[in-house]
Amino acid sequence: MPSRSFLIAAFLVILGTAYAAYWHLMAYRLEQGIERWAEQQRAQGVEAGWRELTFDGFPLQFRARLSAPRLIQERGGNAWSWQAESLTLEALPWQLHKIAFTSDGKQAALLNGRELAFDRAEGTLSLDGSGRIAEADATLSRLALAPGAGLQGATAETLRLAARLPEEAPRGHTDPGLFVEADLSGLAIASRQALPVEGPADLSFRATLMGALPTPPDRTRLAAWRDAGGTLEIESLSLDWAPLSLDASGTLALDPALQPVGALSATLSGHGPLLQRLVAMGWVRPQDASIAAVAFGLLEKPGSDGRPTLNAPVTVQDGFLYIGPARLAPVPRIAWR
Repeated sequence: MPSRSFLIAAFLVILGTAYAAYWHLMAYRLEQGIERWAEQQRAQGVEAGWRELTFDGFPLQFRARLSAPRLIQERGGNAWSWQAESLTLEALPWQLHKIAFTSDGKQAALLNGRELAFDRAEGTLSLDGSGRIAEADATLSRLALAPGAGLQGATAETLRLAARLPEEAPRGHTDPGLFVEADLSGLAIASRQALPVEGPADLSFRATLMGALPTPPDRTRLAAWRDAGGTLEIESLSLDWAPLSLDASGTLALDPALQPVGALSATLSGHGPLLQRLVAMGWVRPQDASIAAVAFGLLEKPGSDGRPTLNAPVTVQDGFLYIGPARLAPVPRIAWR
């Protein structure tokens, strides 16, 4: 009669053989899945490709390595592309719906003729039961934006972008369609003209897009989303860009010309020095600055650091930014396609 040790060893051998077969079968299916996804993108006008695709990670991971990956869309009004030296996708055998990705080496994204270069991208993707991306979180490091639109360029240390779909699709404008987050640190802008602010700057943003997601965001879909009551609910917006510090929350929407309008409640400090700089540079008319200074004086209170702190409504309307009743500066127009 076989000993207990022999039976245990035999069981472990059978179990290990079965797991190895499972791993290699799943690796093959995952490779086929990546190929099918690329074919689907090509059918939608997006060139999705790579030079070489390999799998490893046995026994505790599935790891796909793609050399020279690329995504390119040249058709339509919003041409864009992304290319990198390498891309690594990783998933655990017992958690295949969650994928970690890492892309090292020089890479570039091109959108409407503007190039954004960065050195590293990493993050996670979570898939729902139908294989659709339900949640994404990505961090880009050491970014550089090429010159254009009045800028000689811009750099940043890190940019984190995250988005999450709700568990149920929105039925109307009162239901969330997308949760978004953004964090930008170490932003420095090189402008062809002097700016009233000094870098580096830090920005943090948390918001919920209400109503059905306008995908892609072209003029027709954005107009339909606006007409259905769609809004962007800003839970928090924080900006530190010397001399200004701002914390705000509120609601943004689109006007008949698809330009932003909205109202926020904000807490500001450094607004006095900023206003003086805006006047000196000719960005704000002296009469508007005088009105703003009076309003600021009525609303200011000493902050915890001793600097004057202002709690005031911030509005965007008719193409201008207002703090209280004071019109401060024009808001750049968005050229939707």
